[in-house]
Amino acid sequence: MSIKTDIVEAPIHWKAYLINGDCSGMDEEQIEACDKYFAGMQVLDCNTETERFTNCADLFGSTSQGDTVCEYTVVV
Repeated sequence: MSIKTDIVEAPIHWKAYLINGDCSGMDEEQIEACDKYFAGMQVLDCNTETERFTNCADLFGSTSQGDTVCEYTVVV
């Protein structure tokens, strides 16, 4: 049996919640957006070396248009 992984981009400030379950510093709207964006996926890793700012962060699940995003490795 093989495990299928993928790389997705999402706001970097979600990493504590996604990796450790720590939602301190996030409001309810951000938590809901994160849960919706990663529905059906399990996060394995967060690569902060890929950090970049984008004016289109809402395309990566962010609740704001401008945000810093990075790559997350997920099981799909």
